[in-house]
Amino acid sequence: MSGSNQEEKKSNVTLHEGKGWKRTLEIEIPKEKVDDEFESTYKKYQTLAKIPGFRKGKAPMHMVKLRYRDKISSEVLETLVPKAYEDAVKEAKLSPICLPVIKDIQFEEGAPLKFKAEFEIQPEVEAKDYLGLELVRRLKEISEKDIETSLNYLREDFAELHPVEREAKLHDSLIVDIAKKQDGKEDKAENQQIFLDPHNMIKDFQQALVGAKAGELKEFEVDYKPDFHNKKLAGKKVRYRINVREVKEKILPQANDDFAKTVGEYKNLEELKSKIKEGLIQRDMKDADTELKTDLINQVIRSNPFEVPDTLFNYYLDSIIEDLKKRYQKVDEKKVREEYKDIALAQIRWDFIFHRIAEKENIQVTKQEMENWCENNSKAMRVTVEEAIKSLENPSFSKRIKEDLLEKKTIDFLLKSAKVKEEPYVPPEPKKENSEVKDPSSKTS
Repeated sequence: MSGSNQEEKKSNVTLHEGKGWKRTLEIEIPKEKVDDEFESTYKKYQTLAKIPGFRKGKAPMHMVKLRYRDKISSEVLETLVPKAYEDAVKEAKLSPICLPVIKDIQFEEGAPLKFKAEFEIQPEVEAKDYLGLELVRRLKEISEKDIETSLNYLREDFAELHPVEREAKLHDSLIVDIAKKQDGKEDKAENQQIFLDPHNMIKDFQQALVGAKAGELKEFEVDYKPDFHNKKLAGKKVRYRINVREVKEKILPQANDDFAKTVGEYKNLEELKSKIKEGLIQRDMKDADTELKTDLINQVIRSNPFEVPDTLFNYYLDSIIEDLKKRYQKVDEKKVREEYKDIALAQIRWDFIFHRIAEKENIQVTKQEMENWCENNSKAMRVTVEEAIKSLENPSFSKRIKEDLLEKKTIDFLLKSAKVKEEPYVPPEPKKENSEVKDPSSKTS
């Protein structure tokens, strides 16, 4: 797009399209407009100028120019450039998604002002091939083993701890006094309970405490990894001194009718197991629906490829990195950017695509739907229904709820048109468990 100089004082604008959604505007503000801005700024400074030997506002213009030339030039530049850029963007009907980079400025009094503005625009997405998608809902068959596993978890919740006169084993609980020395400072805590969890405990603690007896003192050092979840301990070397007071064995209740009555209002064990099965079916249906929606989104993204603007991509990854820095002492930014690259690209693409689908299919969120959401979620928000609805007066909160509902309605619309068949669920290959998860001394931090 190229502008003309037919009208007096109209800027000359040339648009260059770069890679992807990058755009560059070459803008030339005519000499007359630059001169006018200098003249009005000179007069303003003359009115306000306080120059020795002259009353305020009475200094001759040549003295004002001599004294304030640099400030006046900066002000003229700061006035003309943003206005010319905004006018050029509006005339070209562009939608920038970032602030422009202003470069190659040619500026002096008595001459046209020339500069370049580089920026990225919002991607233009034409959503297609999103109706009649072929999807598979993978349902898991609930086995007796699944029910027994859940029943055992429930028995764990009702387990009792009994003191024993023997060496500590995995799954036991210890009552201990802990002294932790870090960076020359020692913290102590008495009568702390440590569960010897084989799957959720730092290996150093397992090695030191499994085999311990009541009355024994254990001393050891832990060299925490830089990415350890506790930011206060990440990358630190900590010395522990633990006095074992008691060893306690976990005793699970028998799975019988009496246990079922203890858990809730169940007549017998069979009724409890039936309720457990019902809950497992509901959970697995929910998991299947989540996977189905994920497959739907991925199909729509694959059918509508487009290049993601660097601005949005970097902003997404920067947000993730900032969030991780709040939780961890050291964050490998290069590693994070690589690991989250595909997630960022998919999320940004889906965001643009589902908005375009909603626009094409006239999918909208009503005020009543937003109020209904508030009514259904007020308990989770820990406020009354009235207070939740009043929260919609907050623009950022209202926008977030509206976006979430719009996405949900768009997905529901796509699911209604999809061809869904059901297949048995095939579990993935089991992953290696990470034993270095929990730090039993965290209460002393």
